[in-house]
Amino acid sequence: MKTILARSPTAEYKQAKRPVREEAQKRLDRLFRKREPYLKWWKQIRDYELPFHGDFEENKARGESEEIYNSTARDAAAIFAGGVMSGLTPPSRQWFKLALSDEGAPKEAEVILDERQAIMQRVLARSNFYHAVYSCYHDLPFGQAPLGIFSATDGVHFVHYPIGSYALDTDAVGLVNTFARKVRMTAGQIIEQFGEKNAPQAVRDAAKNRSERMFVVCWLVEQNTERRGGRLGPQSMPYRSLYWVEGSPQDEYLTQGGMEEWPVPVARYQVIGLEPYAKGAGWYALADSKMLQVMERDILTAIEMGIKPPMQTSAGTALGVNLFPGGVTVNAAADGVRPLFEVQLNVEAVQAKIEQVEQKVRRAYAADLFLMLDQIERGQMTAREIMERTQEKLQQLGPVVERLQYEFLNPILERVYGLLDRGGVFPPLPPELAEQLGEAEVRIEYISPLAQAQKMSGLVNIEQTLSFAGQVAQLFPEVLTKIDAMTMLDVYHDNIGAPAAMLRSTEEAQQILAAQQEAQEAEEAQAMQMAQLQQAAPLAQAAKNLTDAANDGNPAIREWLGMPNAGGGNP
Repeated sequence: MKTILARSPTAEYKQAKRPVREEAQKRLDRLFRKREPYLKWWKQIRDYELPFHGDFEENKARGESEEIYNSTARDAAAIFAGGVMSGLTPPSRQWFKLALSDEGAPKEAEVILDERQAIMQRVLARSNFYHAVYSCYHDLPFGQAPLGIFSATDGVHFVHYPIGSYALDTDAVGLVNTFARKVRMTAGQIIEQFGEKNAPQAVRDAAKNRSERMFVVCWLVEQNTERRGGRLGPQSMPYRSLYWVEGSPQDEYLTQGGMEEWPVPVARYQVIGLEPYAKGAGWYALADSKMLQVMERDILTAIEMGIKPPMQTSAGTALGVNLFPGGVTVNAAADGVRPLFEVQLNVEAVQAKIEQVEQKVRRAYAADLFLMLDQIERGQMTAREIMERTQEKLQQLGPVVERLQYEFLNPILERVYGLLDRGGVFPPLPPELAEQLGEAEVRIEYISPLAQAQKMSGLVNIEQTLSFAGQVAQLFPEVLTKIDAMTMLDVYHDNIGAPAAMLRSTEEAQQILAAQQEAQEAEEAQAMQMAQLQQAAPLAQAAKNLTDAANDGNPAIREWLGMPNAGGGNP
């Protein structure tokens, strides 16, 4: 697929009015100041739980944190990311379905949507989507994780932005509608992405001199409040994208672009009010993770103390007490060499406490739930078994799943659909369908293992109702007339997300039933006619036999048949 799918965020446009750079810089700076209270929490989560995450200024060459003695949180975060991946967006199976909001839509339209859905799945599979979205899920314990979606010459490209590298803002209903980012780039990287003629003079000079100087590139994506209808270019698009080099001359941009859909969907865990930043599992596990590191460090120190206790001995001088494992304290009054003090530690009790705290951390990350959900993919457990065993946990996780679907996956699929549609990747609609559908709204249904596990409660209700009706019908057959089998099957089919092509419409089913009933009635009438003919043949034969007997002169039969006696008159 070698086609430009949509306008690139770095494409060039001619505008009658350029956004004021000074105002854009002020908005970006304000967004980064607004996130300051969250930085300390993010850094603590990094220090005590996820040491290799984040893009903060002070950790460009950072290794593993010295605070990490216990990796429970890190392992739980990996289970969480893998669980959300396999539960919501599994690469190995279909996890979403396109449908029309109009229930009366023709069958052909549903089949075409199934074809477009298959194309979208192939595009996602051939792109870096699953790698990028997994990185987002792995960052979700911080609270949120953005995913950039851009067109490319060979498909669609996705970019994960690590915690600490961006700033957000929301609209009046709490949805993210502003994304800002600062990234350090060399002059060569800037010219490669934006073109030499779009770069400031300082960047061009640095590139010419092959300088390793780093420039701060600012990117701001926001709603286009100056949108103009009836014109081409970014001024007519719902969102605008501005790039510039920090410190470059006023009103000088690297590029100005526009997007038809929101290009940076943000996965958020739990949101309070209109805050742009969310609270994730790492927030709720932070206190226990800190406790784990302290306890693990102390028990290691105590064990080492027991193996190599600090010693004391006599000497003419003493420089102090050495409390390190294996250390020696000089004591003039000591008689021989012996331990400075005896370490009495119940290691088993401390280990039991550590295990309790580890379990609390795993619960905060829902690690146990996601391990169960993974068994759906492996065929070891059905969605109903998962629901029955973890119904309470699924209810607790339900709001998070719904938020991820509504705020994150919906915009992703809408953006990808728009890029493919504008790029001419989808087969054209037949003229009659194109006119019939017109402005029909396409909705997204999720049929992933986690979505199905949540929907199972509705399916269980259907199955329990049908089972109870079957039991009652053994005593009162008339109750079966209350069940609308067609509607029941439609609801069940929609809940499990089966392909539209496998189910006939109610009208088609009724026509088939009418034809079958008509054929059955004709067959029954023919069978009845044959039975009547078969019954008539013996009767006709019997009548013939009686007539023949009477004609042969049998007086009793002649009298029974009312025939005159032979020879007439009285004997």
